[in-house]
Amino acid sequence: MMLKPGQLLVSGEGLVVEVVSLIGSGGQGEVYRVNVDGQGYALKWYHHPVTDGQVAVAVEQRRALTKYLLVNSPPDSRFLWPIGFVDEAEGRTYGYLMPLLADRFSGLESLVLGKMRPVPSFRVLCRAAIGLSECFRKLHNMGACYKDINLGGPVIDPTNGDVMVCDLDNVRINKTPGNILFVFFAAPELIRGEGSCQTNTDIHSLAVLLFYMFIRQHPLDGMQQLKVNVFNEAAQRKFYGKQPVFIFDPDNDTNRPVPGFHDHAIRNWSIYPHFLQRLFTRSFTEGLHEPALRVREGEWMEAFSRLRDSLFYCSGCGSENFYDFERNVEGQQQPCWRCGVSTPMPMRLELGDRWILLNHNTALYGHHLGRRLDFSRALAQVSQHPQDERKWGLTNLSKESWTYRARDGGLKECAPGRSVPLRSGLVVNFGRREGVIRLR
Repeated sequence: MMLKPGQLLVSGEGLVVEVVSLIGSGGQGEVYRVNVDGQGYALKWYHHPVTDGQVAVAVEQRRALTKYLLVNSPPDSRFLWPIGFVDEAEGRTYGYLMPLLADRFSGLESLVLGKMRPVPSFRVLCRAAIGLSECFRKLHNMGACYKDINLGGPVIDPTNGDVMVCDLDNVRINKTPGNILFVFFAAPELIRGEGSCQTNTDIHSLAVLLFYMFIRQHPLDGMQQLKVNVFNEAAQRKFYGKQPVFIFDPDNDTNRPVPGFHDHAIRNWSIYPHFLQRLFTRSFTEGLHEPALRVREGEWMEAFSRLRDSLFYCSGCGSENFYDFERNVEGQQQPCWRCGVSTPMPMRLELGDRWILLNHNTALYGHHLGRRLDFSRALAQVSQHPQDERKWGLTNLSKESWTYRARDGGLKECAPGRSVPLRSGLVVNFGRREGVIRLR
């Protein structure tokens, strides 16, 4: 430990910072729990620079903190943004204060390694993917880039999909020069020494991050890597920068995943509908060589929202599955990826060209009903009749009344708190949008 419990430091605003305990350590420094005026914060404290190169990095990092990060507000409350500067009295190093991260969050490394507890559901992972994509879109919209997106920065709540983005001392204004720390996530042009960090390089790293979250493997790690005896820096630059090949490239099978070595990728890729596979394929084929063709943050948000809507539960083992509307004939049963049992598709709500499967726990949110994408409050919820468990309905949780056409052809009102029966062919007017309930 570089700092000791009880040690006192002084912030740039003259506030006393008391060190409480070590939270964790990494390559750049250590993070401590501290008290400032009775309030708990986190303090990132950098290692003492020794070499000329380390001194240069420390000077640049200090400038980024004092000239940009600490004078700008975060683009979203889900960023663990620096809020204060702390100098060492001897002047050898420094650190910065930030809010404490709640214990409910877990790093994505634990997800990829299969150690995250509780194990997040697909529904939760979809919400987390939407949240992370939205966070990075907001960061990019303010003219900044994260620069080193990797498994260590974002964290998620495995129970509900809430996200936070940490390690924000990486953030820079677009096109700021600097070294890449995580070659596995870096855009190929950066690895080749072409260009600088910016939005287009970030969205490649975001695609790698999302691939890890859902496929549990790097998108470029296939049979070619297994042919190398020493996976050193030269090999990494070849596979990720100079000659990258997507493991599921439809036109190039030279880097396919190998059974026994890449089983997670082989199994997990087959779970997802064609529309999501298509976005990943574009990211790691055209997008590897043409930055302008990479999948943007908003496209990922829409895709994972659609993925949530296509979720259903296996009647055999109860596992979450995704119905592939593009590949299956309407009403066709789809075998479970885990146990192989074929389950009839549940009822669905058709909102234009958008289909939402109506499971026991399906909810509708703002983006379904013509508003902005926001999962903070459900506007409708599938619910069971309190007196007859055979009957199900769609409960109105909004503040506005809906109308629906009854069996006799007349219009009925569904006030807030009331429910529309789940009946095939029933047309519901939600105000801004109209939907039709269908049974297979």
